Amino acid sequence: AYVGAEPVFATLISSGRVRDELDPLKNFETPKGAFRITSKHLTANMDGDHALDGPYSIEDVPYVMYFELAYALHGAFWHDAFGRPRSHGCINLAPADARFLFEFAEPPLPDHWHGVYPRPALPGTRLYIRGTTPQG
Repeated sequence: AYVGAEPVFATLISSGRVRDELDPLKNFETPKGAFRITSKHLTANMDGDHALDGPYSIEDVPYVMYFELAYALHGAFWHDAFGRPRSHGCINLAPADARFLFEFAEPPLPDHWHGVYPRPALPGTRLYIRGTTPQG
C-alpha cells in the first residue's frame, strides 16, 4: 500500500492458482491490470461451483473489497498459505492484513454501515496487479 510514492504497508498474499491454461474451469488466475475498488463490505458470502477441490461456500468472509466483477481482496481465515497461489482468483490476505487495507482504502465505510460504494466525488482506491502466477 502506498501514499503517493511512499510505501506504507506490505504483506504476503495468496493469489489465484493456475492449473490448466487450456481449461477455463481449472484456471483461477488473478486478473492483472489497473483497477479501482468498486465496493467494500465488512463481510460477504462467497461460493462457487467450479473449483478444483469441489464446490465451496464460505459465509462471512471478512473485509471484502471487490475490484473486478467477482474478484476481490479479502481476509481468508480458512488457510495460512500466504505467499503461495491458493485462491480461486481473489487476493487472499490474513484477516488482520485485510482489515488494515480495508480501513486504508477509499471510500471509507461510514460508522454502522456494512458496505459502501465509491461515488464520483470519492472514487475507489486504485489497485495495480502485476506479475505472473506460478503454476500449481
